[in-house]
Amino acid sequence: MKYIKTTEKVEVKDYPYGFTLRTTLFDTIEFHPTKGYRHVTQTINPKNNRLNNPKKSTYYNFLIRFYDEKNHIKTTNIADFNNGVKGINKMAQWVYENFDLLSSEEIQYLYMNMLVYSKVSMQASVTYNGAKFEDLKPFFTDNIKVINEGISSKGTVNVFDKILFDVEGIESVCIKDFNPFKVVSYGTV
Repeated sequence: MKYIKTTEKVEVKDYPYGFTLRTTLFDTIEFHPTKGYRHVTQTINPKNNRLNNPKKSTYYNFLIRFYDEKNHIKTTNIADFNNGVKGINKMAQWVYENFDLLSSEEIQYLYMNMLVYSKVSMQASVTYNGAKFEDLKPFFTDNIKVINEGISSKGTVNVFDKILFDVEGIESVCIKDFNPFKVVSYGTV
């Protein structure tokens, strides 16, 4: 896949406009430090040569554009933070390999998201998988230190290759078939 820098504005000439007309389309990614990323496209009205209002997608934790096999621009959301430490590992690996596609502000944002979702994942392991915090701590401490190092750099240092959570280790301290919603006994009324 050929990824496109998040800050790059791509101009697509001869873009279809209605059934018969052709125009120019501008394709960008909009980044907001507290909301995330969204895809924005804007066309020129071929009837009066003025820019139409931009079309904006919803915000995502992360969004990157790429060219598909037909050389069309597509978007993908690499950040699967809702998949716990597996998602963080996947995102860290991708950012490490594609660091130059992102601005320092975006890198800072991703480090912050990884920190938040690391802590969320740890708490979820305690609440929903029956793990003990003290048993989980060794699996999170070094990664959180590395993420904080990245945050301290203001997004200028690429330490994403050092972020790798031990998924099997974390799962090993969780209680198998733990169900926090299971009713153990009924009280008398």
